[in-house]
Amino acid sequence: MRARKGYDVPRLRLGRSRPPAHTRPMGADFIDLRAWQEAVELVRMVTLVSRSVRGPGALGVVEQLLRAAESIPANVAEGYGRGLGKDFARFLRIAVASTAEVESHLRVAVASGRLTAEVADPAIRQARLVRALTTGLARSVACRCRA
Repeated sequence: MRARKGYDVPRLRLGRSRPPAHTRPMGADFIDLRAWQEAVELVRMVTLVSRSVRGPGALGVVEQLLRAAESIPANVAEGYGRGLGKDFARFLRIAVASTAEVESHLRVAVASGRLTAEVADPAIRQARLVRALTTGLARSVACRCRA
């Protein structure tokens, strides 16, 4: 398309447009958040651990464990997608609660003999790391909301 003399033709931006940097936390996308990256690692670990769960009701435990683990990075991503603000903080709190659920399922599986402590412990440590990172991110977002 040729521009007529005296008229400015706006340039088209190719690719996805991004909101201004001040409306987003660190990084350009949720995949840049360490909390999300470590949550994905937790999902990988829980998937491996779930193969070792034995005993009556193991299938139900594994399904609930996987569902809870997979919801953590999903909630971080969904909250991020809603923009910096109260919604993001709310989704981060849900993700924190899901990490506690994952840890609880792992500890109950160990206590009930469905899983050995040596298999569950690395995933429990990862869940605690994810919870700490997500809690810190939630506090940071909450402070920005008040400012």
